[in-house]
Amino acid sequence: MIKELDSFDFAAVPQINKKQIIDLSMCEFADRRGNSVLTGPPGVGKTHLAIALGHEACRRGYNVRFFTAAGLVNMYVEAREEKTILKLEKQICACDLIIIDELGYVPFTRVGAEHLFGFFSQCYEQTSLIVTTNLPFG
Repeated sequence: MIKELDSFDFAAVPQINKKQIIDLSMCEFADRRGNSVLTGPPGVGKTHLAIALGHEACRRGYNVRFFTAAGLVNMYVEAREEKTILKLEKQICACDLIIIDELGYVPFTRVGAEHLFGFFSQCYEQTSLIVTTNLPFG
């Protein structure tokens, strides 16, 4: 089932600011190369909202990619082994918006964490991000 904003039950999760999500769906943050982090415990709809925002960005003509954090790290590890990191980074740079789901759900090795840090550094002020996480800010 495709996740859309109109199928999200905002009443079931009153702590989510519906207006803020609707504002994000206008994709102005992507024009500014801004980022958004969706935080909260498992089961509140972070992934649903991230996917719905990604679909809306696609409809508006943005180039969007979706990764789980673990999947992205695995792609970097494989690209490193195959000596194709520059190709992977070129593909990443071509995106207007990248969604990273489940950051912090699975722990990473030191090398994995370094790749993830490199990814975020590369995206800084170049590519917009939506990140979902159940980790609290602290």
